[in-house]
Amino acid sequence: MSLDFIDEEEPKKRKRPDEGLLWNVLTVVFLLLTLCMLAGFAMVFVNPYVPFNPFPPPTLPAVVSLPSPTATLPLMTLPPTWTPVPTVTPTVSSTDTPTPLPAPPTLTPTPFPYELQPGSPTYTTSKIFHADAGCNWLSVAGQVLDASGKPVVVNVMVRGELADTPVELFTISGTATNFGPGGYELQLSTHLVASEQTLYVQLFDPNGLPISPLVYFDTHDNCDENIVLVNFRLKPQP
Repeated sequence: MSLDFIDEEEPKKRKRPDEGLLWNVLTVVFLLLTLCMLAGFAMVFVNPYVPFNPFPPPTLPAVVSLPSPTATLPLMTLPPTWTPVPTVTPTVSSTDTPTPLPAPPTLTPTPFPYELQPGSPTYTTSKIFHADAGCNWLSVAGQVLDASGKPVVVNVMVRGELADTPVELFTISGTATNFGPGGYELQLSTHLVASEQTLYVQLFDPNGLPISPLVYFDTHDNCDENIVLVNFRLKPQP
């Protein structure tokens, strides 16, 4: 039997044992170098001023330490007990006579230019001036004249209380000509009320200054005397 068709392969080459050992040694060395590099990076990260750091950061200036404050002035201490200072009371000698203070000057009130006309106040009935109201009326009226009897235009005010009710009314003389030249009238109530010196009438100039005294009057609760007539006149010049 012929065995010529069998192709015998060339036996494979075997590796040398010393070649595998070399690669193992190189691997160990590479690992050691890697660990050393990592350790060096860690040391530089923790302390960048290590000697082997080729790029150290600039050196920081030294920290200035301030001296601790110390008291240089001596402390003041109070005595254990406080001694009160005696109070000296001045004594008045019996021979000293106090000088009396001068008396204040006596002020003379300025007289008002208008005065109450003689015969005022008087009373009349509303039946003459307010026939439609009958007895359901109560007012104060009158005239304001100058020294020659001519009418004068001024402010007229009535103030006070009527039946425990405050009263404050204003008008102008010359607005109620049914009482004559310079006439005025202020209605106090729509019914009869008796009162005694709780109301007064007074004249004022355009600046609101009084130009007549306060004239107090009574009111009556009868229909024949339910209008109080109070006339003023300018004082004649001396």
